[in-house]
Amino acid sequence: MNDMADETEARLNAHRRLFVSLLTIIAGDPKFHQALESLAHENETVGDQEEDPGAEPTRAFAIQGLANDEIRAILKDALARALARKRSR
Repeated sequence: MNDMADETEARLNAHRRLFVSLLTIIAGDPKFHQALESLAHENETVGDQEEDPGAEPTRAFAIQGLANDEIRAILKDALARALARKRSR
């Protein structure tokens, strides 16, 4: 089982690196850079119990929150790399 988890983690890391690289290229274009910045600030899910203040947070909310965090982290990394590339030219 551990080999399967290691393989899955390696594949996810490869996908993340590829996404960051592709988004860095896209972010090099000023019209797309702004769109990616906007996307990085969006939130696809309802925060905690915003829809029902009395509800207990569920695992689904936690998973969606983690996914949103990862999307923002990927976009942040790509935007930072694009800015660094622009400065080094």
